[in-house]
Amino acid sequence: MRIVFHLLIIATVTSACSSTRKEMEHAAVYEREGMYQEAHDQYTELYGRKPKVVEAHVGMKRTAQALFDRMQDKASGLYMVNDLSGGDRARQEALYFHGRMDQKGMELAWSPLFEQRRMEAARFEADRLFQAADAAYRIDRFSEAEELAAQSLRLRPDRKEAAYLLQLAQLEPRYRQGQRAMETGLWRSAFGELKRVTDADMGYKNAWALQEECRKKAAYTLAFVPLYNNALYVNNLGVGEGLLESQLSANVKQAVLDLNDPLIMLVDRDNTDELLAEQQRQMTGVYDDRYVSEAGKLLGARYVLTGKILRFDDLLRKEIEVQIQLIETETGRIHESEIVRVNKQEIARGAPRAQLLERSSKRIAARIAAFDPFKR
Repeated sequence: MRIVFHLLIIATVTSACSSTRKEMEHAAVYEREGMYQEAHDQYTELYGRKPKVVEAHVGMKRTAQALFDRMQDKASGLYMVNDLSGGDRARQEALYFHGRMDQKGMELAWSPLFEQRRMEAARFEADRLFQAADAAYRIDRFSEAEELAAQSLRLRPDRKEAAYLLQLAQLEPRYRQGQRAMETGLWRSAFGELKRVTDADMGYKNAWALQEECRKKAAYTLAFVPLYNNALYVNNLGVGEGLLESQLSANVKQAVLDLNDPLIMLVDRDNTDELLAEQQRQMTGVYDDRYVSEAGKLLGARYVLTGKILRFDDLLRKEIEVQIQLIETETGRIHESEIVRVNKQEIARGAPRAQLLERSSKRIAARIAAFDPFKR
């Protein structure tokens, strides 16, 4: 009985070995025929079931390398005919395959010429893009030239000609836009365009001289005159009369200064308290446009910005409402007139009075920043 049992074991082992050998031979046939994917799948399936079969693991790696070499050859072939985009797509497939095999513990070798061929194709494409950018620039297609030059530069960051052409494509349309704005008397707009040019290249053509010409014509003086509103203090606000206007004045002036606008020259002679006292004493907070214009002339300002707090509550409703006007002192013309509002939804916790004054002042300054006295 024992003899029969041993014979059964031997037969089973022999059968298993025979099956493994047949599977290995089957995979080897695929490999010899160049059917590397099928061979790789066969080796992988066998190794998954029988991890002790070292030959199956070796076959897995060998066919994986063959597949990887084939992918590299495909990409290299495209690079050699200067098809960079096609080569990069094939290269991406190879990279993905390389990563998958790396996760399985199989280190695959790159062809030593692979990256060199890609670099050659990239140089060819960069040259082609540069030539196209130059041609577009010469016929004033600046946006197209800019995009093409940027693409060329991404492929060859060391190419100075592409960097220079990119800058020209960006600066020339701004320079011309500045010239056109000057021709129509839009001095502030012209200054802005030309400043963008000189910020990038101070020596670009005569942009600096034109910019200074625009600065002289576009710059203007501005004074802020707070208007006293005695109605605010009828219901006790817990502050002395005129204090809110003084605080608003300080905040507005700082907000205008924070604009860093070279065309706005803020006139400030520390006379806020005197102006408010004069209003309280003589006019009970009522200033007409003529008086405001006279005040602006005395301050030496071309424009006067007035601010009158119509509503203020920093306890319950937490809101502020400021009526502003921008008045030309010479003519008395009102260029801007609106009401600026800030409510509690726009402020954070803590110090509501300071936040309301600061946020409304910044909003007022933003209105001034958008003002162009030369626009018709």
